Amino acid sequence: MKLLDYDIKDDSFYLFTCARLKAKEAEFIDKSKIERFIEASGLDEFIRVLRDTVYADYASEVEDSASFEPVILGEYKGIADFLDKWLKLNHRPVGELLFFEENLHNIKTVIKSIIMDVNLEELYIPVFYSYEELRDATVTGDYGEISSPVSNTLRFAAEAMERQKNNRLLEFEIEKFYLQELFNYIKKIQSRLIMDYLRHVVDILNIKNIYRNKYLNEDLDPALFLHDNGFIPVELMFRFRNEQTADLFFKKMEQSDYADIVTKGANVLNSQNSFVSFDKEEILFYIEFFEPLKYTVSNVEKIFQFFLRKKIELKNLNIIFDGVFYGISAEKIKDRILV
Repeated sequence: MKLLDYDIKDDSFYLFTCARLKAKEAEFIDKSKIERFIEASGLDEFIRVLRDTVYADYASEVEDSASFEPVILGEYKGIADFLDKWLKLNHRPVGELLFFEENLHNIKTVIKSIIMDVNLEELYIPVFYSYEELRDATVTGDYGEISSPVSNTLRFAAEAMERQKNNRLLEFEIEKFYLQELFNYIKKIQSRLIMDYLRHVVDILNIKNIYRNKYLNEDLDPALFLHDNGFIPVELMFRFRNEQTADLFFKKMEQSDYADIVTKGANVLNSQNSFVSFDKEEILFYIEFFEPLKYTVSNVEKIFQFFLRKKIELKNLNIIFDGVFYGISAEKIKDRILV
């Protein structure tokens, strides 16, 4: 990736917050301990390693529930509370960006629960709002303090489900609407780096979607699942679906920042029938993208970077936990995460 020279100014408002997070960097789990997690012979050994980390307070809950969910939910709620307490009002949208996947998942879950008239709270991931808050808001039309991307998308979805009876197509519509709302919302932060991060997220999501569609040989109009506001024109993505123009797509990608994601992801997909390399290369991309921040001291971008790194760690630990719990070999677990 070609790193850009972002003009990121330090903000004295965040001196204390960033100093606090800098001290907490020592709590990130190092490579040797990740290896210990991966090599754990079962749940008991995984728990023993967990007790020797910053997540020790969750050990009993993880053991009792035989699930890593208590750690995920507890940490996500802690991050949301931290951002709400320590960020300037105009910087709060970074929380929406950090948890956009969870918010989108929750919106779809709530809409599905209304359509099916069933309680789907077990599938919900509480971060900023409870299941009841979002469901009641959608049913009553009273969205109160719910953020504009979430409230506007729920409002759109409530109207769309009356006309769109194909649930999969409805999900595509919801996703496109939410990502556009998120893009407009993130502009409030007035950070070129964070805005570019979102544009990269859109590009990589489009790349994964177009590969998934072609691999599964689905007869879907790419306009349904390709999103605007990335760096790569959506029109170029369309060419990947056409055998005559697919080579042009590859050449363009090989010359872009996404060369490793596309080439390595496609190789693993073709050889192992797995999308795992796309996900790994995406994480590497984001880690490298925030490298310019090491020359700064205190700003909202550094706060976002810290919690993005925290989310990556939690996702890796969740993958490792599932692998250990279900007896997956250490080598196969390593194939799925960054070590």
